[in-house]
Amino acid sequence: MPSSRFSGLYLSGRALAVILVVVGVSGAMAFYRTRSSPAMAFQGAATSNQGPIPASQVAALTGLDKEQELLAQYVAPAVVTVTVTAHATSSDEGMPGDNSGDQGGGQGGGGGQGAFPPDNPLSQFFGQFGQMPRRPEYEQGLGSGIIISPDGFIVTNNHVVDGATSITVGLYDKRTFYDAKVVGTDPLTDLAVIKINASGLPNLPWGDSKAIKQGDNVFAFGNPFQFEFTMTRGIVSGKGRLAGDRTDLRAPGDYIQTDAAINPGNSGGPLVNTRGEVIGVNAFIYTSTGSFNGEAFAIPSEIAKPITATLIAKGKVVRGFLGITIVSLTPDMAHFFNLPATATGALVSQVSPGEAGAKGGLQHGDLITSFNGQPVADPTGLQLATGAVAPGTTVKLGIMRDGKPMTLSVTLGLAPQDQTQTASRSHANAPGAGVRLGLDADDLTPTTRRQFQIPDNIQGALIRTVTPGGPAYNATLQPGMVITEVNRVPVPSAEALTTELQKLPPNQDVLLRVVTGGGAGGAVYMVVHPAASSSNSQ
Repeated sequence: MPSSRFSGLYLSGRALAVILVVVGVSGAMAFYRTRSSPAMAFQGAATSNQGPIPASQVAALTGLDKEQELLAQYVAPAVVTVTVTAHATSSDEGMPGDNSGDQGGGQGGGGGQGAFPPDNPLSQFFGQFGQMPRRPEYEQGLGSGIIISPDGFIVTNNHVVDGATSITVGLYDKRTFYDAKVVGTDPLTDLAVIKINASGLPNLPWGDSKAIKQGDNVFAFGNPFQFEFTMTRGIVSGKGRLAGDRTDLRAPGDYIQTDAAINPGNSGGPLVNTRGEVIGVNAFIYTSTGSFNGEAFAIPSEIAKPITATLIAKGKVVRGFLGITIVSLTPDMAHFFNLPATATGALVSQVSPGEAGAKGGLQHGDLITSFNGQPVADPTGLQLATGAVAPGTTVKLGIMRDGKPMTLSVTLGLAPQDQTQTASRSHANAPGAGVRLGLDADDLTPTTRRQFQIPDNIQGALIRTVTPGGPAYNATLQPGMVITEVNRVPVPSAEALTTELQKLPPNQDVLLRVVTGGGAGGAVYMVVHPAASSSNSQ
């Protein structure tokens, strides 16, 4: 992913070149010091007078070693390297000094001239005055993949094979297939299936990502930095994580977070449980450096398995579309909707006019609890159920509206392939504000509507500033968001917002409906826990 914080794990050839250059310089320096330091001179043999720890005292650790060795022997042969050749683009991340935005003349374009300072040791590797070589017409990158059947079907990430002109697959047994074909891709979930002409291949079964628990041991396999068939160990750090850079609100969330070391080149590799079952497909890392910082994320098998099956059968995923925005219902929200704290489902926070949900009678504030008679536990469950049904199909939705059960018949529409909702998914659980909550709000004006790209049909109070340390600040509210309801009462202006908040005791929880992303991102419900003091703004 082209982000400084959320990075895809696809390793480009140019990125690797810089890494190897830096390592080469460091290695040369270390070698020089070793040869020149008197302290390192040979002084004769040294022999320890200590024996090893008795095997009986570390039997558990030895047993763990043997079990992990067994796991590696089982999993690694079903992991592949995926080397992709693709057209170079000006949006690709270059090596230091590469101005990828410049358009050079001639075939291949690019031609960025980033110069290194004369005293920079990297300048010797990139020509006189640090001038970068011209951008090639084609580039190569490396990812990973998982063999899921003996006849050569392989799962990887869409961002690994996207735009590929050729795909080469390398097996654990050193065989290489230069003519891998793309069977199908699904950009929404970042999954792809490729195929090689082979039989009798080792392969891995899918596991149940819903069964894993925080703290469970997991193992990541892949090809980080071209170190092929690498295995790392960690735990399930969290479940149900929303990707900060995956901004299409139709995209399923529920990513598995792990501290197993995952780096560029790991994209598409398996995250397995202790039985060698694939419970996730490695997808991206949370980083400020471009390398592993302790937070990695995998697409859960709950999502990957059915999407993969559809890609193999049909070559693409055509999803039914409700035209709604949904969020999780938290216990502290429930009473605002006359629901018990134990209620589960997908809470509708916005209904797009003219889409299937609106035509079927859905309203914001409805809690969808079942889909064609099957329980809906959370937003991901509804997304998966909807995505598995063809457009034009009429489905039965069980809902709770103000605590009362209802059933609606809704005919699914076709998801607009060229429409991307751009709100950050991480805002869905962020509490919101009021005059007692540490923020300042203004009326919407023509100027602020243009500034924040807020459509005329949205009425509410625009958040302008957030007080550091206050409830709104702690809840990650941001300027530019628009508060449209307080405790389900519309607030079309800053004055109306103030009036509704002043009716409430200082410490009472408040349910807000907030529009994010300038309106394009949709609306979300948020519960705010006000501070006891009255020292907030306004």
